[in-house]
Amino acid sequence: MTASSSHIVVIGSGLAGYGVLRELRKLAPDARLTLVTQDDGHFYSKPALSTALAKGKVADTLITTPAEKMTAQLKLDLRAGRLVEAIDREDKAVLTTGGPIFYDKLVLALGADPVRPPIDGDAVHLAMAVNNLDDYRTFREKLPDGARVLIMGGGLVGTEFANDLSATGYQPVVVDMLSHPLAQLVPPGVGNMIRDALAAKGVEWHLGRKVVALRKIDGGIRAELDNGVTIDAPAVLSAVGLRPHVALARDAGLEVGRGIRVDQTGRTSDPDIYAIGDCAEYPQGLAAYVTPIMAAARAIAPSALGTPTEIRFPPLSVQVKTTAYLVVLLPAPFGVDGEWKEEANDEKGLKYMFRDADGIVRGYVFTRDYCQERMDMDRTLSEQMMGTAV
Repeated sequence: MTASSSHIVVIGSGLAGYGVLRELRKLAPDARLTLVTQDDGHFYSKPALSTALAKGKVADTLITTPAEKMTAQLKLDLRAGRLVEAIDREDKAVLTTGGPIFYDKLVLALGADPVRPPIDGDAVHLAMAVNNLDDYRTFREKLPDGARVLIMGGGLVGTEFANDLSATGYQPVVVDMLSHPLAQLVPPGVGNMIRDALAAKGVEWHLGRKVVALRKIDGGIRAELDNGVTIDAPAVLSAVGLRPHVALARDAGLEVGRGIRVDQTGRTSDPDIYAIGDCAEYPQGLAAYVTPIMAAARAIAPSALGTPTEIRFPPLSVQVKTTAYLVVLLPAPFGVDGEWKEEANDEKGLKYMFRDADGIVRGYVFTRDYCQERMDMDRTLSEQMMGTAV
């Protein structure tokens, strides 16, 4: 079977799904490509959801390319509004609410699901998680102007939403179990500066605490914290984290760990099925940001077309979208022993390096003016990874 005669089915219309489809179409102009999504298939930037308020965006204006245009550009068979119920690996079929779709190769771009912590109360279901465009539309519709907004979670998403809400006249109240914002990504010295900068903009912090109950009250929701404090707000945003969507793959008998396990070409334990993006667990671990998704797409497309190609990840640095306090970082690798060391703390900002047991830099955090050093540092670390550093 030639690449042009094969049928490749992609499940998921986020950046990962469309990223693979774009690369496939470049390499195989005549290949039969089908996109299956439970959404409407519009293309938009998911990272833009946490900065949309300050930019004056609503859900519809976040759409960068409508589904019809994506379908025409990439010559796709779009099956929108279809829930995938199962994967039949023996017959090589995706079983959907609209009937089976047969494939030669299958790409899973399933994303991740919001974590729902165990919380008591009759208002738990009213806590909103913003994980896609429809979620954001609901969030905006239920958000009164200038309202107090309780944010459960002070990680990347929670902190970025706190920044966005505070910059547009809302009153964010952040509750997090850990001691400082972005605690899983940055050392305390940086986290405390982010906390203070956002507090100066009106963000209220309850750190080292957790929400134990959400109860309905007139005009909104009352949150009860583990120290007895109560917080009343008309809206609650749940941003306690995301978990790779693995249920579909697990039920199909694919190998899963923290995510759907793939090799260096993006292939799962089934040679005809690939996984990419937030749902995938690469040999290096999870990699749920824009840069690794695009790098993976450039390798998975030729691999699915019959030319195995290794994914080559550049340094996966991230710009935190907190305008109140600029931060760029390269997260410390998961499971690597090491420690953060402060390299600079002056009027230009903060600079921290994460060094492993051998003293090799494996991660960094730069703030304010030091953010300008990001590209040079990424280049140095890329050379180091490739063994070309002198």
